[in-house]
Amino acid sequence: MQNGEQVIWEGTTWPMGICSPLCCSSVKWRITNKRVDYVSGCCGSTESTLDVRRITDLQFHRGCFQFLYGAGTLTIYSDDQTDPQLRISAVGMKKTYRKLKEEWLRMKNVPAVVTPGPYY
Repeated sequence: MQNGEQVIWEGTTWPMGICSPLCCSSVKWRITNKRVDYVSGCCGSTESTLDVRRITDLQFHRGCFQFLYGAGTLTIYSDDQTDPQLRISAVGMKKTYRKLKEEWLRMKNVPAVVTPGPYY
């Protein structure tokens, strides 16, 4: 925990299954109560961060096989132009969805702090 930041979920997803390491398509995720960080590409060549305050909606879904394995898919919708939709399929996503939703709703209700400008 650093500056009130708490990790909600951390892990690696493999979008192309067992071929992911060969195709450099694994994604390393770190979801906290303040942001969503993810690293992808060959040798971690792409890094991005999404501030929780920029999330516009969340969705959780799981099919029959995901249900059997305790997995699911968390979809994060945001107003970020580069990645308006992040999809994470992994074990433990239902719990992650619930915790992230709590933090997102809490952050939406926190008023923005306006600092006064310089006095002349």
